[in-house]
Amino acid sequence: MSGVVTGIRPRVQAILSIKGLEITTKPIWFTLDTGSTFCTLAESDATLNGIDCSMLPLAKRESIGFGGLFKPRMIDRQCELIFNTDGGEYKVGRSGLVVVCPPDEVEPKVREQMLRLTPSVIGMDVLNRFDIHIYKKRVQLDLREP
Repeated sequence: MSGVVTGIRPRVQAILSIKGLEITTKPIWFTLDTGSTFCTLAESDATLNGIDCSMLPLAKRESIGFGGLFKPRMIDRQCELIFNTDGGEYKVGRSGLVVVCPPDEVEPKVREQMLRLTPSVIGMDVLNRFDIHIYKKRVQLDLREP
């Protein structure tokens, strides 16, 4: 599986399929983050794909991320991340997914900035399945043998 390096961010595209909600997203750019334990979906990507984040249950605790303190919500359904590969598709099943949302009480200007700057992330729960090669303009993920 391959992707691009934008600035200093290695990124790959994936499609998110959410069972029960019958949602299959357009391709979403995910930043590869070896410092993140889990994959997350940015509120902006969720909204662009028809997911009403206000209807999702709140996670048990706040999280600290790229832009400050966030109020994550949960997609509490069976999900699948679908990556295009040279030979077809690679699918990763998940029992849910965190959606990273700025807190409601921030000023609208700050919220807009947080939404614009917060990426969807592929964390180590998925990245640990791959050997990662980051080059100047591209990234290559090679699936490890089981």
